[in-house]
Amino acid sequence: MKAFLNKITFTLFFILFSLSSFAHTQCKMPKDEVLTIGCSYGCKYFYRKALYRFANKKGYKLKLVDMLAEKNTNFDELDGIVMPGGADINPEYYKNKVEDDLRTRIEELDYLVDYSSEGDMRDPFEYEMLQRYFSDDKNKDLPILGICRGMQMLAVSQGIPLIVDIKEEIGIKNRRYLLDRVYLNDEPSLIKSILKYSSFRGYKYHHQGIRVDYFKQHQAERWPDIKLTAYSNRGRIAEAMEFEGRPILGTQFHPEIDFWTERKRIFSWLLDQSCENHNKKRNP
Repeated sequence: MKAFLNKITFTLFFILFSLSSFAHTQCKMPKDEVLTIGCSYGCKYFYRKALYRFANKKGYKLKLVDMLAEKNTNFDELDGIVMPGGADINPEYYKNKVEDDLRTRIEELDYLVDYSSEGDMRDPFEYEMLQRYFSDDKNKDLPILGICRGMQMLAVSQGIPLIVDIKEEIGIKNRRYLLDRVYLNDEPSLIKSILKYSSFRGYKYHHQGIRVDYFKQHQAERWPDIKLTAYSNRGRIAEAMEFEGRPILGTQFHPEIDFWTERKRIFSWLLDQSCENHNKKRNP
């Protein structure tokens, strides 16, 4: 009996070890080659800290490119892209793509938009960058991580409008310096495959977001390849966005600021996807 139990134990251990080995496999960079990540707008301290920290753990040599400062939108030179948080997006980029009544409402709330020089620089650059990215299947393996404003610009680039101000339109506090409970959808998704759990606390700093009701109303006919895969505040705020057929993850929460598992797993996902894209370009 003891020998039988020992055999069963060994078999279970071997199976678990094998599964664990597959679960922890990661992309390997060729020796002396460098992974190049573009930041659509200069990645500040927390972004740089996360990217360099986890690249170092994986043994990747990393180079960050400030795409806006260098006027660099040559996707062939990049292995991955980060679109960081920041300034409000000018409603001119989305209000004319919706019905008249909603456009009028957005214009009535224009006084709540925080216009800035940062937004003036980023809006045309990031919008045109995404138009080029989505228009060419050659870019289909180039991963993008869009955070807060980055996720919103991903939406706007597809004609999805934004909530101008959460407090005014939804009736809850604007999400600044808060930890919201984020719930992942029940169905399989990219973010669920990355995080391996169904809810967590996400750091929030925003007063705008994807107009969830409008998206759901028109998704089937306008955006069948786009999914909102996580929400907070009883489904009123979209927290994750994904694109079928492209390695894209948008998060409304800020994984670069939290120091829990989300930070490690999300940035590690971007780095591994960037490594795979690098290797595919090297060996087409």
